[in-house]
Amino acid sequence: MSDDLFTTLDRAAGRTAAEPGLDTLVGGLLAQVACGTRALRAVAHPLGFYCLPVLRDGALGVCVHVFDPASAAGQREIHCHSWELKSSVLYGRIGNLRIGVHDESARPTHRAYEVHSDPAAGVDEVRPTARLVRWEPLEEQTSGRGETYTLRAGEFHATVLPDGSPTATVVLGRTVPGPVDVLLGPLDGAARRVVRRLCDADRTARIAREAARRIGGRFDG
Repeated sequence: MSDDLFTTLDRAAGRTAAEPGLDTLVGGLLAQVACGTRALRAVAHPLGFYCLPVLRDGALGVCVHVFDPASAAGQREIHCHSWELKSSVLYGRIGNLRIGVHDESARPTHRAYEVHSDPAAGVDEVRPTARLVRWEPLEEQTSGRGETYTLRAGEFHATVLPDGSPTATVVLGRTVPGPVDVLLGPLDGAARRVVRRLCDADRTARIAREAARRIGGRFDG
């Protein structure tokens, strides 16, 4: 069933904006969350959005990311994932800035930090490494409703909200062997532990209900 859901959403994300499919599928999932028939809790992600973890099954994952411009200050952080990413915009607009990162021991601007996550405990262990780097902006892509962008595992990027308006995406991830989650931070930073805040059932339902309403998802509760 997990593979079926991932495959169905993956195929729907590949269609053109004029073809119905993804909005209806994700709207239905959000309606289940809002009604309580799909049991999960929204997570206040450190990068400035609410994450609704629809699927976690081995290497596969599906999340709905709901961005609130008022609380999205952390989303510009430069980072890379240990998993391949396909992100489709459900409503609003999102900017994805690809970043070039180069080793630089003489005059570095940042240090690379490995992020080791324990989703079950909701904890991220952020550990400084010996890698010193400089970065440069590369291609910036802005995507609107019905559009999709992809990222390879290990590819550095930063996310922005170009219009400062409410935005939501559905993200399909597939973990691949080798890469780790990395965040760029200060040269003299220390190890730290980040505890992700878990929303209660009422807050989760409100987030899901509002997202479903905005994408035109069917919700009768």
